[in-house]
Amino acid sequence: MTRKPRSDARERILDAALVVSQQVGAAHLTLDAVAAEAGVSKGGLLYHFASKDALLRAMVEHHLDAHRETLRTAMAEFPASPGGYLQALVQAHRAERKDGFHEPHAMRSFIAAAVNTPELMEGPRRFASEQVAQLRRLGPHFSEAMLLTLAFDGLFFGETFEMLDLTSAERETIVQTIAERAAAIAKAADGQ
Repeated sequence: MTRKPRSDARERILDAALVVSQQVGAAHLTLDAVAAEAGVSKGGLLYHFASKDALLRAMVEHHLDAHRETLRTAMAEFPASPGGYLQALVQAHRAERKDGFHEPHAMRSFIAAAVNTPELMEGPRRFASEQVAQLRRLGPHFSEAMLLTLAFDGLFFGETFEMLDLTSAERETIVQTIAERAAAIAKAADGQ
């Protein structure tokens, strides 16, 4: 088996932690299991992450970084305007859903871990605040734009906790409706 260079050990450990969390849940993740999955000693893991909480925080940041990158990619497809930002949010949601970014078991386990370690939510809270600040730039269209993002939150949590019994066609129709509404808001807000 070919191993990545030592300089990639931190990334290998993070990747392994994500695999283990998908298998057993973040709340049940052990450093021993992550070290074994990453092919490093437990001491090697502890060199990069001093505790399970530090590893969990890094996993949350890893997810946020991936989300930010998806959003940056989507933003390149739309005008650099408040309306373009809203449309990029919709596009990023679609891309993440297509890529399986929000696998329900993993998301439930992160939420469970956050209940026991509230500081895990510091990064997501900051990101949510940044997002709301961007949407406020829509002025009188802010409330409607927030409703669209809250609809996505509802889909996310409904699917994460397996509370929505939607067919894929029904879900896509809902997402398409959100995308169309976002485009209309963008047009009105950006004066197109």
